[in-house]
Amino acid sequence: MAEKLSKEQHLYFFAEIKEKSDKIMAYALSAYFLFGIFLAFFYDTYTVAVSVGGLCLIAYFAVKILLPESLLYQYVGSAVLAVFAAQFIYQMHGLFEMHFFVFIGTALMVTYQNWKLQLPLILLVVVHHASFAYLQYSGSKEIYFTQLDYMDLQAFLFHGALAAVISAICGYWAFDLAKKTEAAAVKTLALEKQLQHVNNNIAFSNEISKGNLTVEYNLLDDSDELGKSLLSMRENLIQSAAREQDEKFITLGITKVGEIIQKNNDNAKKLAEEFIIGIIKYLGINQGGIFLYEEEGEDRYLKLAASYAYERKKYLTKRIEIGQGLVGQCFLEKETIYMTDVPEGYVTITSGLGLATPRSILITPMITNDEIVGVVELASFQPFTQAQQTLVKKAVENLAISVVSSKITERVKLLLEESQQQTEEMKAQEEEMRQNMEELHATQEEMERKSAEADENSRKLKAIFDSAVDSIITISDKGIIETVNDSCLKMFDYTRDELIGRNVSILMPEPHHSNHNQYIHNYEKTGHAKIIGKSRIAKGLKKNGQTFPVDLAVNEAFVGNHRIYIGIIRNISEQINLTMENEQQQEELRQNLEELKVVQKKMEEQLAENKEMRHQSETREMVLGLTTILSETDLKGRITYVNSKFCEVAKYEPDELLGKPHNIVRHPDMPKALFKLFWEVIQQGNVFKGIVKNMAKDGTPYWVDATIVPIKDESGKIIKYTGARYHIKDEKLALMLYNKQADHFNWPRLEK
Repeated sequence: MAEKLSKEQHLYFFAEIKEKSDKIMAYALSAYFLFGIFLAFFYDTYTVAVSVGGLCLIAYFAVKILLPESLLYQYVGSAVLAVFAAQFIYQMHGLFEMHFFVFIGTALMVTYQNWKLQLPLILLVVVHHASFAYLQYSGSKEIYFTQLDYMDLQAFLFHGALAAVISAICGYWAFDLAKKTEAAAVKTLALEKQLQHVNNNIAFSNEISKGNLTVEYNLLDDSDELGKSLLSMRENLIQSAAREQDEKFITLGITKVGEIIQKNNDNAKKLAEEFIIGIIKYLGINQGGIFLYEEEGEDRYLKLAASYAYERKKYLTKRIEIGQGLVGQCFLEKETIYMTDVPEGYVTITSGLGLATPRSILITPMITNDEIVGVVELASFQPFTQAQQTLVKKAVENLAISVVSSKITERVKLLLEESQQQTEEMKAQEEEMRQNMEELHATQEEMERKSAEADENSRKLKAIFDSAVDSIITISDKGIIETVNDSCLKMFDYTRDELIGRNVSILMPEPHHSNHNQYIHNYEKTGHAKIIGKSRIAKGLKKNGQTFPVDLAVNEAFVGNHRIYIGIIRNISEQINLTMENEQQQEELRQNLEELKVVQKKMEEQLAENKEMRHQSETREMVLGLTTILSETDLKGRITYVNSKFCEVAKYEPDELLGKPHNIVRHPDMPKALFKLFWEVIQQGNVFKGIVKNMAKDGTPYWVDATIVPIKDESGKIIKYTGARYHIKDEKLALMLYNKQADHFNWPRLEK
């Protein structure tokens, strides 16, 4: 349905039409009056022309002046036109044709665009014509209606009908023009409203373009779709600006954290202190602490590494067990905890901060590569925004990486120092062993000399000893047979498979068969040896149940941490019958053998100790090989050693690297100034540290945190260079650290 005009709007839009029509009507009525005066010259009807015409004008203009807000004067004008038509007919003594002035009047009324104005005119004409016609045809000689002697009713009706049709047509056109004017007014109002919308929207858009997103703007009505779109756009811009502000806040925060990490990445304690101070000041919060994961044997706990509150460092000592309180629970679950409903006294009960109760607590685990290394706890009297929480999460991830890196660096330094110290100790031990070997050699020569002296007396016994075949058997600390020689198999009539894995008591008669395991248990418990290190006569038990006398010597030895027992068994069935003279010579020989065994035992213990030291060194090297890229070069930069981690990351085989210059893995993005500085530092005997981008064999780049250490001899002269590198897998972090380094030395920055 089309919108309708209000009364005020109708008056406003028809005011100009009314004004123009009033002028036309004023001219028309004046013309009608003058025409009546004109007719008076011919018919001597001055009285009628002046009186009737003057009264008509007075009636019209009086009503218009007295009632300026009313439309009554228009209806009076319509009636006055009918009266003028009757006046003209009367002045011309019944010239009926003067009724055409009525048609002129109906046409004039159309200009007002009000079909109701046709009613007074046509009604007065009908009444006038009917009344005057009736009076004239009734015989009244003073009434002039027509100059015809007679007009029948049919003719009169035709005349009246035609007049009505003309009036109806004029009324229709007045109605139609009014509707079109109203429709145009509605369109004009709509255009004006739309223009007002456009102007308001333009002003609103200009304010938005100036960055004023808080300008007040109200929709004029619900039809302003563009206004709604602009409001929606403003909301999106406000959200976008907020997101941009949050991203800027996060980026700047990560940069500041990166600077702190870069400056303190070689000391976990210092890094924790500087980080907690920096993050608290940047976030504008109140207090916080960092708990690092510690291990002491099987004891695992969280230790407060650094805390800061109210512009002051807090030198607190606090230990939290895994799973204890929210901090311990955060470590256990590896999930961030955020509280806004903090119970009174929380910080003195479950927190490590120890101050007034805050409104919100944020506890974030320090995780890198699925490994958790600590927990960061922050407290504020205001709720943490989403941007603050995101910044804390990313910053703590970078902190975790750096803490791991710093711990590895510290561990590498410690291992290098221990390795150097152990190398010196091994050199000293090798020298001591050399001296012991010389002493042993001298002892052997002395024994050979004594043996030569006793050779004549013990020739017969030596012949018997040389022809004897001794049995040798080794058992575990549980008494289980591990190895036997062929003489043992022949001596006891067993096959190897029948003995290996069986308890050694199988070769012993009772009561030793049943008590042997208890013998071993008593020795290991009390340390009191009955047969260990001694030789004694015992009985052996063959497979067929036969017993025979044996000379049994048992010694213990350690292979790594594994204890074994060594038994030397000699069948002395024949020797038992030798004369006392031979027993004396045998005793002297036995003593010499025992002295040799003591020396041999010392050598075995020394060799076992050296083997354990080599095992420890190999273990450390294996640990370094899993976590750290290691290499050694000579003074000219040629590679002399690489570990497995180096080959894994660089994707080369060791043979492809050994003897090659170290720039075989140099990436072309790295500036020459970096390597110039690198050589200047290490050639002066100093340690070089830096972030370096290398290139693997297949062309793929990788980043390392490099530490190059000059190795010196006893005189302080550099003999080689050892490099330990930590592989930085997070390219974004590596790029940020390198650009920070590049800015410090005025090198070109790298873009991702």
